[in-house]
Amino acid sequence: MMVTTNSLPDLPISANLSPVSPSIGTPTRKKASAPSALAPAGGSALMIIRLARMTGYRMGRALAELEMRTHEFGVLDHLDRAGPISQQQLGAALRIDPSNLVGLLDALQQDGLVVRARDAADRRRHLVGLTDAGHLRLESAKRATAEAEADLLSPLDARERRQFLGALERLTTHACSGPRGGRRC
Repeated sequence: MMVTTNSLPDLPISANLSPVSPSIGTPTRKKASAPSALAPAGGSALMIIRLARMTGYRMGRALAELEMRTHEFGVLDHLDRAGPISQQQLGAALRIDPSNLVGLLDALQQDGLVVRARDAADRRRHLVGLTDAGHLRLESAKRATAEAEADLLSPLDARERRQFLGALERLTTHACSGPRGGRRC
């Protein structure tokens, strides 16, 4: 399988650019801010976006070493947790467009990582499940991403990591809660 990754340079996420220099109309560099000044005036949303981008980049690099993409990892992980499910359920759970999901599953099936079979209860739909090779590949990916995560969270001690995880779980639950108790993500 061909692997492509978005290549982000190993540079700080904030570019330290001021809007536009009035004299020449081009961006100019600002002086570096103290670490406590990283929070944008409007709140923490930009910091969350920066952390998400850097997390995605680091996870993508770790998976690329295994010739895997983050979407493939997401599919394998979800199938491991959910068991065999329909393509429609898988796409909805991971928010992947059906036409994109078909190509992704074709590649995973060609690599022997998933199997698609007609649902005996409803012959109109396919159930997708992991193969033994898919389980092994997922375990390798989990180890690689755990190492990347440990590096990302290395500035935090064990207590701070537990607190951070708790806050992430609460925020994710809140953000993903849909109308009438449904889930949006």
